[in-house]
Amino acid sequence: MVKKCVIPIILLLIPLVNGYVNWVYETDLNTVCEMAKAENKLVLLYVYDEWTENADRILENSKVSEYINSHFYAMKLYKFTSKAICEAYGIEKAPTVVFLDAYGEEIGRIEGFSNAEDFYNEMKETIEAKEFREKLRDEAYEALTNADSLYAKGKYRESKEQYNIALNKFKQLGEKEKEEYCKSKISDADLKIQLDLLRYGLIIFVAVVAFFALIYYISAKK
Repeated sequence: MVKKCVIPIILLLIPLVNGYVNWVYETDLNTVCEMAKAENKLVLLYVYDEWTENADRILENSKVSEYINSHFYAMKLYKFTSKAICEAYGIEKAPTVVFLDAYGEEIGRIEGFSNAEDFYNEMKETIEAKEFREKLRDEAYEALTNADSLYAKGKYRESKEQYNIALNKFKQLGEKEKEEYCKSKISDADLKIQLDLLRYGLIIFVAVVAFFALIYYISAKK
């Protein structure tokens, strides 16, 4: 009686442990990238051979497979028949998982993974780091656009604040060319601010001189 109860329970638990990856059967990477781009997803390349059964089981873990299906178009590539892609991304051993953006640019990889939890955490960290960089880049370019717009309108103080925001974000991104651009615009804004102060000071000085000259003239007339 006990055996009859145990077997159904075990069978019920299997779906909670195992899952499956929705592998893409399209073999052209450019086509898969276009598919990913259309759905705002990434691309996962899994390179395997005859000795990667443990890696296969890791990818079948429900937590891992669910995350992959949610974020990626996944391609399963046999190492010895996918030489062009392996050479293009410098993949020399199996198992290897390479994460690409929708333009085919590598954003990370995992080689020789041994358990589902570690693989899941490393995969998630890779994607979250990419998402953070994308958010940071969006914020940097937004600040830069605002700064250029304000500068063009002659609002130099406000533009300087936005250039500083953009500069700090571009530093985090390591985009040296944009850093230098922001620095040069900050210097230009400082110069414009100083010229404005000088201009306003000169206007005030002329107004004061004119005022006292008028008083002197009125006094002299008396």
